[in-house]
Amino acid sequence: MDAASGRLLHEVCAEVLGPQRPAAVVSGPSFAREVAAGLPTAVTVASHDPGLAHDLAGWLHNDTFRAYTSADMVGVQLGGAVKNVLAIAAGISDGLGFGANARAALITRGLAEMARLGAHLGGQAETFMGLAGLGDLVLTCTDDQSRNRRFGLALGRGTDPEAAEAAIGQVVEGRGTAAEVHRLAQRAGVEMPISAEVHRVLYEGESPRNAVTTLLAREQKSETWGLA
Repeated sequence: MDAASGRLLHEVCAEVLGPQRPAAVVSGPSFAREVAAGLPTAVTVASHDPGLAHDLAGWLHNDTFRAYTSADMVGVQLGGAVKNVLAIAAGISDGLGFGANARAALITRGLAEMARLGAHLGGQAETFMGLAGLGDLVLTCTDDQSRNRRFGLALGRGTDPEAAEAAIGQVVEGRGTAAEVHRLAQRAGVEMPISAEVHRVLYEGESPRNAVTTLLAREQKSETWGLA
């Protein structure tokens, strides 16, 4: 997502290069270190131009790197952005010592949030169950190679956001994306409680423990995928 406008990057690309220029996005569960080491990896190449998606996937594909194609540029980009916010939430939960059950619940309900926003913006439901959705979300929420997860861990252990990012020594994408996702969800009227609590921790001074307490205190309801 573009930090200046909150738009998805294919929209920015069309504005800068012109709508006649075909574009594609590559996303999925892929830590750069493992890709560089030649470890097995699979990603999604999305484009509104099927020929471009096919060509890019072919150029990327090899014995250890598998590339699938998709026409859902909106869903693939949203998955790659929102999962960073949810990884911060998972890190906070683990930093507070809330255990594997809580982490699994956050991942599952976070996926529902992601799919709700995606559906509103024209993304396809199956994208969020694929590599660029569920796959990238699980990777980023569960492995300490993720800067966003480590950032959340530090917050859960009592470190303030500035010090936490400084200790990591690299940009934590989810920190800025949390603000963009929050604004986008509000404009769209889409309920995203986990993302909203991450925003409160980062930008409104809420304590991580109180944020989790707020989530647990939400009204009891039926588990309806993508709607509740």
